[in-house]
Amino acid sequence: MKKEVYPVILTYDDDCILVEVPDMEIFTEGSTLAEAIEMARDAIGLTGISMEDNKEKLPIPSAQAA
Repeated sequence: MKKEVYPVILTYDDDCILVEVPDMEIFTEGSTLAEAIEMARDAIGLTGISMEDNKEKLPIPSAQAA
């Protein structure tokens, strides 16, 4: 199984870390960096499974900035 890497945007707010995964139109958050990363991984996984179940193609990951 091929693994893809989707870029995420982290925005630090006063009381949480907002996470955006633009390629999959995902928005989530966590109270710590570790929790924010875990939430993003879970959301990407669930979205990917849902897309596959609906016979949709997974989006091609955007180019990552260096």
